[in-house]
Amino acid sequence: MAILPVVKYPEKVLTTRTRTVERITDQERRLVRDMIDTMYAESGVGLAANQVGVSLQIFVASADQVRGKELVAINPVIIRKEGVIREFEGCLSIPEFYEPVKRSRKVRLRALDLEGRTYEMDGEGLLARIFQHEIDHLNGVLFVDRLGPIKSRLSKSRLLRRRPRMTGGA
Repeated sequence: MAILPVVKYPEKVLTTRTRTVERITDQERRLVRDMIDTMYAESGVGLAANQVGVSLQIFVASADQVRGKELVAINPVIIRKEGVIREFEGCLSIPEFYEPVKRSRKVRLRALDLEGRTYEMDGEGLLARIFQHEIDHLNGVLFVDRLGPIKSRLSKSRLLRRRPRMTGGA
């Protein structure tokens, strides 16, 4: 397996809707294994394919951080939402930046597994938040986009200012 570099804001791949997975091949299976290794290496609880620079509708998640019990979601959609909760959220692609985000308290996810079988799964609390956060990624939406228009603009501006500057020279 390999640890992949995590793409950081403002890279375009993070704000562009990903492509539907038409066929699950060994290439997608290898990507999923690498994404799982990367998620753990970065101490994350979820990781979308575009966060490692691959524009496909795939995410992995592990709310309880137990190796071997990771969730793989291919072409995922939320088919039901219940309740509202507002909690702090962060992102591997926007390191060291946390803000409270309003999300649904409970959701029902429909996706494909690595064998191409459709499944549905309920998520509540952290798992519901992970589902929503990662599907947002796959749709080109960052959690800072959920902060409201003014706070979102201010946050993005602040994030752009804190990026490391490139220096010239050979």
